Amino acid sequence: MQLKRCQTMKRASEFAMVRTRGTSRAGRFLVLSLLPRRQGDAVLPSRFGIITTRRLGHAVLRNRLRRRVREILRAQGEPLAQGYYAVIILRAAAADADYRLLERDFCRLLQRAHLCPPQTPCSSSSSSSPCVSTGAI
Repeated sequence: MQLKRCQTMKRASEFAMVRTRGTSRAGRFLVLSLLPRRQGDAVLPSRFGIITTRRLGHAVLRNRLRRRVREILRAQGEPLAQGYYAVIILRAAAADADYRLLERDFCRLLQRAHLCPPQTPCSSSSSSSPCVSTGAI
């Protein structure tokens, strides 16, 4: 399942707003920038953006990395389901990382952002982790 159109960011102004006003957490492979998304007292659905630069590699590799991050969001992104603008930037080291390493890094970033209890890092194989969800974003 892919992210819905209303859940993705396309405009450069949205990316810039999150990068300047939001908070960032850097991991080994990913950088997670978050900005709360509210309208008055209402909490709005989250919107996501993924940044892959050319220094990661050729287009096929960048697209593969984007697909991996979208799958990680689908599988582990439940803490981000409501109320955030989230920008995920892939670092150069992500080009050599497999899915598990990217997923572990993403979960560590969620824990550092206090969106997930600090227990064992998320893993596809352990459903006991509070960050692991079966629902899709």
